[in-house]
Amino acid sequence: MPSATAARIADAALDVLGTGGIHALSHARVDATAGTPAGSASNYFRTRAALVDAAVTRLQQFDDEQWAATVAGDRPTGPDGLADAFAAFVEAATGPQRTLTVARYVIYVQGVVEPALLETLNGNRARVVGWTAAILADLGARDADNAATGLLAAVEGLILHRLSGFAAIPARPYLRHLVASLCAPDG
Repeated sequence: MPSATAARIADAALDVLGTGGIHALSHARVDATAGTPAGSASNYFRTRAALVDAAVTRLQQFDDEQWAATVAGDRPTGPDGLADAFAAFVEAATGPQRTLTVARYVIYVQGVVEPALLETLNGNRARVVGWTAAILADLGARDADNAATGLLAAVEGLILHRLSGFAAIPARPYLRHLVASLCAPDG
Protein backbone atom coordinates (compact mmCIF):
# COMPACT_ATOMS: atom_id res chain seq x y z
CA MET A 1 0.00 0.00 0.00
CA PRO A 2 1.58 3.29 -1.07
CA SER A 3 1.86 6.09 1.42
CA ALA A 4 -0.57 9.00 1.35
CA THR A 5 2.21 11.20 -0.02
CA ALA A 6 3.01 8.75 -2.82
CA ALA A 7 -0.68 8.58 -3.73
CA ARG A 8 -0.91 12.39 -3.70
CA ILE A 9 2.12 12.58 -5.99
CA ALA A 10 0.60 10.00 -8.36
CA ASP A 11 -2.67 11.97 -8.36
CA ALA A 12 -0.72 15.13 -9.16
CA ALA A 13 1.07 13.33 -12.00
CA LEU A 14 -2.33 12.44 -13.47
CA ASP A 15 -3.41 16.06 -13.09
CA VAL A 16 -0.29 17.29 -14.91
CA LEU A 17 -0.77 14.72 -17.68
CA GLY A 18 -4.44 15.64 -18.01
CA THR A 19 -3.84 19.39 -18.16
CA GLY A 20 -0.48 19.68 -19.89
CA GLY A 21 0.22 16.42 -21.68
CA ILE A 22 3.21 14.12 -21.52
CA HIS A 23 5.75 16.89 -22.19
CA ALA A 24 4.56 18.85 -19.16
CA LEU A 25 5.32 15.97 -16.80
CA SER A 26 8.30 16.73 -14.59
CA HIS A 27 9.12 16.03 -10.98
CA ALA A 28 9.14 19.75 -10.20
CA ARG A 29 5.74 20.34 -11.79
CA VAL A 30 4.27 17.33 -9.99
CA ASP A 31 5.64 18.61 -6.65
CA ALA A 32 4.09 22.02 -7.32
CA THR A 33 0.76 20.46 -8.26
CA ALA A 34 0.79 18.08 -5.28
CA GLY A 35 1.82 20.81 -2.87
CA THR A 36 4.73 18.68 -1.67
CA PRO A 37 8.22 19.99 -0.89
CA ALA A 38 10.61 20.23 -3.85
CA GLY A 39 12.22 16.87 -4.47
CA SER A 40 9.39 14.79 -3.01
CA ALA A 41 8.26 13.36 -6.34
CA SER A 42 11.84 12.42 -7.15
CA ASN A 43 12.30 10.80 -3.74
CA TYR A 44 9.27 8.56 -4.30
CA PHE A 45 9.65 8.04 -8.05
CA ARG A 46 13.29 8.49 -9.13
CA THR A 47 12.76 8.66 -12.87
CA ARG A 48 10.17 10.16 -15.14
CA ALA A 49 9.28 6.64 -16.23
CA ALA A 50 8.65 5.69 -12.59
CA LEU A 51 6.42 8.74 -12.25
CA VAL A 52 4.41 7.69 -15.32
CA ASP A 53 4.18 4.14 -13.94
CA ALA A 54 2.84 5.54 -10.65
CA ALA A 55 0.23 7.52 -12.59
CA VAL A 56 -0.78 4.40 -14.53
CA THR A 57 -1.07 2.39 -11.31
CA ARG A 58 -3.18 5.13 -9.75
CA LEU A 59 -5.36 5.23 -12.86
CA GLN A 60 -5.86 1.47 -12.46
CA GLN A 61 -6.99 2.02 -8.87
CA PHE A 62 -9.50 4.67 -9.96
CA ASP A 63 -10.81 2.40 -12.71
CA ASP A 64 -11.16 -0.55 -10.36
CA GLU A 65 -13.04 1.57 -7.81
CA GLN A 66 -15.35 3.06 -10.43
CA TRP A 67 -16.19 -0.22 -12.16
CA ALA A 68 -16.54 -2.12 -8.89
CA ALA A 69 -19.10 0.46 -7.80
CA THR A 70 -20.93 0.06 -11.12
CA VAL A 71 -20.92 -3.73 -10.97
CA ALA A 72 -21.43 -4.24 -7.24
CA GLY A 73 -23.70 -1.29 -6.58
CA ASP A 74 -26.85 -0.75 -8.55
CA ARG A 75 -26.07 -3.32 -11.22
CA PRO A 76 -28.06 -2.55 -14.35
CA THR A 77 -31.03 -4.88 -14.63
CA GLY A 78 -32.03 -4.20 -18.22
CA PRO A 79 -30.55 -2.90 -21.47
CA ASP A 80 -31.75 0.66 -20.77
CA GLY A 81 -30.19 0.53 -17.31
CA LEU A 82 -26.83 -0.52 -18.74
CA ALA A 83 -27.03 2.13 -21.45
CA ASP A 84 -27.91 4.76 -18.85
CA ALA A 85 -24.95 3.70 -16.68
CA PHE A 86 -22.59 4.09 -19.62
CA ALA A 87 -24.19 7.40 -20.61
CA ALA A 88 -23.58 8.65 -17.06
CA PHE A 89 -19.99 7.42 -17.38
CA VAL A 90 -19.57 9.41 -20.62
CA GLU A 91 -20.97 12.52 -18.90
CA ALA A 92 -18.65 12.11 -15.91
CA ALA A 93 -15.61 11.32 -18.07
CA THR A 94 -16.10 14.47 -20.13
CA GLY A 95 -17.28 16.63 -17.24
CA PRO A 96 -16.06 16.36 -13.66
CA GLN A 97 -13.47 13.67 -14.49
CA ARG A 98 -12.26 15.31 -17.71
CA THR A 99 -8.68 15.78 -16.50
CA LEU A 100 -8.40 12.13 -15.50
CA THR A 101 -9.86 11.08 -18.85
CA VAL A 102 -7.42 13.26 -20.78
CA ALA A 103 -4.56 11.79 -18.71
CA ARG A 104 -5.74 8.30 -19.68
CA TYR A 105 -5.70 9.19 -23.39
CA VAL A 106 -2.29 10.89 -23.06
CA ILE A 107 -0.91 7.69 -21.52
CA TYR A 108 -2.52 5.55 -24.24
CA VAL A 109 -0.95 7.68 -26.97
CA GLN A 110 2.43 7.59 -25.19
CA GLY A 111 2.03 3.82 -25.03
CA VAL A 112 2.27 3.69 -28.80
CA VAL A 113 5.97 4.59 -28.47
CA GLU A 114 6.43 3.03 -25.01
CA PRO A 115 4.52 -0.27 -25.25
CA ALA A 116 5.18 -1.22 -21.62
CA LEU A 117 2.66 1.45 -20.60
CA LEU A 118 -0.04 -0.37 -22.52
CA GLU A 119 0.37 -3.57 -20.50
CA THR A 120 -1.29 -2.13 -17.40
CA LEU A 121 -3.82 -0.07 -19.34
CA ASN A 122 -4.82 -3.03 -21.48
CA GLY A 123 -5.08 -5.16 -18.34
CA ASN A 124 -7.48 -2.56 -16.95
CA ARG A 125 -9.46 -2.61 -20.16
CA ALA A 126 -9.63 -6.41 -20.19
CA ARG A 127 -11.16 -6.36 -16.70
CA VAL A 128 -13.75 -3.79 -17.77
CA VAL A 129 -14.56 -5.85 -20.87
CA GLY A 130 -15.03 -8.88 -18.60
CA TRP A 131 -17.34 -7.03 -16.23
CA THR A 132 -19.33 -5.58 -19.11
CA ALA A 133 -19.54 -8.96 -20.87
CA ALA A 134 -20.94 -10.56 -17.71
CA ILE A 135 -23.69 -7.94 -17.53
CA LEU A 136 -24.45 -8.24 -21.25
CA ALA A 137 -24.62 -12.04 -20.95
CA ASP A 138 -27.13 -11.65 -18.10
CA LEU A 139 -29.13 -9.34 -20.37
CA GLY A 140 -29.24 -11.91 -23.17
CA ALA A 141 -26.40 -10.86 -25.49
CA ARG A 142 -25.47 -13.83 -27.67
CA ASP A 143 -21.75 -13.06 -28.02
CA ALA A 144 -21.19 -11.12 -24.82
CA ASP A 145 -17.41 -10.76 -25.17
CA ASN A 146 -17.59 -9.22 -28.64
CA ALA A 147 -20.63 -7.18 -27.64
CA ALA A 148 -18.72 -5.79 -24.64
CA THR A 149 -15.70 -4.94 -26.77
CA GLY A 150 -17.92 -3.13 -29.29
CA LEU A 151 -19.90 -1.31 -26.62
CA LEU A 152 -16.74 -0.08 -24.92
CA ALA A 153 -15.31 1.05 -28.26
CA ALA A 154 -18.49 3.07 -28.83
CA VAL A 155 -18.26 4.59 -25.34
CA GLU A 156 -14.60 5.48 -25.89
CA GLY A 157 -15.52 7.02 -29.24
CA LEU A 158 -18.24 9.15 -27.65
CA ILE A 159 -15.77 10.33 -25.03
CA LEU A 160 -13.04 11.13 -27.54
CA HIS A 161 -15.55 12.88 -29.77
CA ARG A 162 -16.59 15.15 -26.90
CA LEU A 163 -13.05 15.80 -25.71
CA SER A 164 -12.00 16.72 -29.24
CA GLY A 165 -14.65 19.42 -29.50
CA PHE A 166 -16.83 17.78 -32.13
CA ALA A 167 -20.58 18.17 -31.89
CA ALA A 168 -21.58 15.90 -29.05
CA ILE A 169 -23.73 12.94 -29.98
CA PRO A 170 -26.40 12.52 -27.29
CA ALA A 171 -24.98 9.55 -25.39
CA ARG A 172 -28.12 8.20 -23.75
CA PRO A 173 -30.32 7.59 -26.84
CA TYR A 174 -27.37 6.37 -28.88
CA LEU A 175 -26.27 3.91 -26.19
CA ARG A 176 -29.84 2.76 -25.50
CA HIS A 177 -30.22 1.85 -29.17
CA LEU A 178 -26.82 0.13 -29.26
CA VAL A 179 -27.29 -1.90 -26.06
CA ALA A 180 -30.82 -2.91 -27.08
CA SER A 181 -29.49 -4.22 -30.40
CA LEU A 182 -26.64 -6.08 -28.66
CA CYS A 183 -29.11 -7.75 -26.28
CA ALA A 184 -31.72 -8.56 -28.93
CA PRO A 185 -32.18 -12.30 -29.60
CA ASP A 186 -30.66 -11.91 -33.05
CA GLY A 187 -28.03 -9.32 -31.89
